[in-house]
Amino acid sequence: LDGTGVTVAILDSGIDATHPDFAGKIVANQNFTPDPTTDDLVGHGTHVASIIAGSGAKSGGKYRGVAPGAKLAIGKVCSTEFCEESSILAGMQWAATAAPVINISLGGGDAPSIDPLEQAVNDLTAAHGALFVIAAGNSGSPASVGSPGSADAALTVGAVDDEDRLADFSSRGPRVGDDAIKPDITAPGVDIVAAAAANGQIGSPAAEGYVTLSGTSMAAPHVAGAAAIVTQQHPGWSAQQRKTLLMGAAQPTEGVDVFGQGAGRVDVARVVRQAVSVDEGSISFGRQLWPHTDDAPIIRTVTYRNGGTAPVTLSLSLAGDTDTFTLAATSVTVPAGGTATTTVTADTSGAGTDGVKTGRLVATGPGDIRVETPVAVNREVESYDVTLVHVGRDGGPAAHATSLLELGLGTYYDVFSSEASDKVRLPKGEYGLYSWIFGAADATMLAQPKLVVDGPVTVRLDARRAKPVHLTVPRKDATSALVAVGAHWVADDYGAGAGIVSDTGDDIFVGQVGPHVRQAGFFGTVEAVFAKFDETAETFLDSPFSYSLAYLSTGAFYNGFTKRVRASELATVKSRWAREADGALGAKLNWPNLGPELASITTSIPSRLPAERTEWFSTEGAWSPWFEQLRQDDPEGPPESLSIAFSPDRRYQAGRTYSEDWNRAVFAPAIGGDIDAALRIGNVIVAVVPLFGDGVGNWGDSRTETARSALYANGKLIGEQPSAYAEFEVPAGNAEYRLEQSATRGAPFRLSTSVSSAWTFRSAATDAELVRLPLSTVRFSPTVDANNVAAAGRDFVIPVTVERTTGSAAKPNRTLTVEYSIDDGRTWRPATVGGTGDERTVQVINPASGFVSLRANATDAAGNTAAVTVLRAYAVG
Repeated sequence: LDGTGVTVAILDSGIDATHPDFAGKIVANQNFTPDPTTDDLVGHGTHVASIIAGSGAKSGGKYRGVAPGAKLAIGKVCSTEFCEESSILAGMQWAATAAPVINISLGGGDAPSIDPLEQAVNDLTAAHGALFVIAAGNSGSPASVGSPGSADAALTVGAVDDEDRLADFSSRGPRVGDDAIKPDITAPGVDIVAAAAANGQIGSPAAEGYVTLSGTSMAAPHVAGAAAIVTQQHPGWSAQQRKTLLMGAAQPTEGVDVFGQGAGRVDVARVVRQAVSVDEGSISFGRQLWPHTDDAPIIRTVTYRNGGTAPVTLSLSLAGDTDTFTLAATSVTVPAGGTATTTVTADTSGAGTDGVKTGRLVATGPGDIRVETPVAVNREVESYDVTLVHVGRDGGPAAHATSLLELGLGTYYDVFSSEASDKVRLPKGEYGLYSWIFGAADATMLAQPKLVVDGPVTVRLDARRAKPVHLTVPRKDATSALVAVGAHWVADDYGAGAGIVSDTGDDIFVGQVGPHVRQAGFFGTVEAVFAKFDETAETFLDSPFSYSLAYLSTGAFYNGFTKRVRASELATVKSRWAREADGALGAKLNWPNLGPELASITTSIPSRLPAERTEWFSTEGAWSPWFEQLRQDDPEGPPESLSIAFSPDRRYQAGRTYSEDWNRAVFAPAIGGDIDAALRIGNVIVAVVPLFGDGVGNWGDSRTETARSALYANGKLIGEQPSAYAEFEVPAGNAEYRLEQSATRGAPFRLSTSVSSAWTFRSAATDAELVRLPLSTVRFSPTVDANNVAAAGRDFVIPVTVERTTGSAAKPNRTLTVEYSIDDGRTWRPATVGGTGDERTVQVINPASGFVSLRANATDAAGNTAAVTVLRAYAVG
């Protein structure tokens, strides 16, 4: 910016207003108290990128304001990842009076009608002239542009990478309801470096104080910065004029239709030297209903505006579907400071294929003037009206949300209303249907595994047909913490579904509609968690037991679900959780895995550490356990995750008892088993080694203070990144590689305060799409107590396992040397290594107190090497 004082307002899920990039710019606070409404919008990210500045999750429930003349006015409108509509609306109203350009990096689902957020964007733009630059969303599928980016007045931004390729995640049009062109423009949104939040938890570390993040939330600020430049250059222009100037100057990406990119990638260099634009921005002809024998041509006016000081003659042409679109003129002359019009016609009658038709109206003029305007019409494929009749449990109309999933394609059609009857138009085909019908104190979920649409059809969704959900477990003092029922559709290339969730199950009802026949590719699930509830403290904390239950219905949904669970049906797990981080809680998430592509839900029952718990599991399917260390600093907020451990799926047998340990030292790199820890994908090596797996053999990661990844080829540094996740481009030929990864962590962690590993191996490009690299690691499993403390002052034998990644070229261990330190790595002593192969022992002498550090060097039978160093591997006392 040139310093003339244009202010850009940023509404996001959080801003780090203390970051050095904001120094001297944040000069006032404006308090805001949100209404306690339902959370229904999700922030795409917590960072604002590039031209604007950095941001992150910080300023809890307050807007950070600025004095006149400052560059940024920052509004935090989400207390967590989820955002209340009332907070966003209040933020919009504040921002519209604070700045002529407003960046909004958040959004939620869109519906055919105009919702309050869309209405606010349109109304505030008209009232104040502010240009709202809004992220399109990260769904990556057709018709997925979110609200409020779906508003007419919004300048809606998709994401491209550094080669102008449309990002896979970038939400696409057409707009829900009227098939209008959205997004309007694109900008860089892949691997964008932005300022890190003081307490942020997203993004990959980049340079000190910065992170890297991808998303349309990162693309929108590029456009907001460009809009600020346009505002300085044309201070009297309306929001629409500034929007359409940016669109007209954009650079389209070849091979991407207008519903992926709108006008194309923002081009700041062109927009500052070009004053010609199209008032309409884009030309949407909407939808022409099938059949098309009687379609009448649709004519749209195109208005060229010249903000320059001399008249401009423009040559006009059409690119794209010229069979559908025609121009009324091949040139127009636009007077200085004035406008000139022509028309474009879309004709969908007669022969031709059905479907979306797109193109571009290209205007060129003297010098390098080029204005491209996207055009589109939906020549509807064979489609029919589907009437949905909703009946509440009281027999009357009820609020409802119904979705229809086009089987085989994965396209959703949504209906949200309180009307007794709704009509949705669907292409001929087969659909899965699910509907939630809401009562005053209950909710009903109905599902139809397959709905065939080959003509007009009416579906009656009567909540009175649904039946209750009720589970009981053997212990009388058990209370349900979660009851969920899900409907799932699984195909070769996708899985989709929905569910209904309750604390108790007493307030939910479920039922199937449509023919009661088994439908291939459809599944129903029931999942539940029970534990001991402390009525006095109103918490499940420190429950001595838990039940994790999961059940599957193949081909049909449930008509209610009632089950009395018997002890003989369950497996018993004696679970022990050791203490590591000071003041941390332990929480275990037992994720059900009832089949490929079936989503699951669970909840954790936390305990103070160390802890022991008896866990009972149903035995239909497998379980994917996670263990987290959590810290609850803010009693009003969510707990903060400190570390996580996870393992491959586990299957249990009814009637059997198992023992499991979690959070046991030594915490070190873990790559044993079926895990993609280090990969070669073509000429890219990806390193994502879990650096804090536990001594039991679970993989694991942790919050860290510093991290580093580096790769060498034939002794030369290929690249280095300040992150435990890294990607490196490498030459195709065979080379000797050395991969180094390390991390440090401080309080509240007591152990493994510094972890580092280095691996050497050979690698070359192959025809395989993905190759696991031949890495090994050394897992130390000392005998420690529940506080991860070993006996002091004596010879101490540590079991050691040399592990390698399944499916890699790593071979069994050939040599192993180990050293230990009792002074945090300042001096090292050789340890005695016993045994051969992968299972070894190491003998050290423990001090009277303090910590023991360990480092090991291993070579496998193929010559690949692994070096592991862990400071404060375990405590002694």
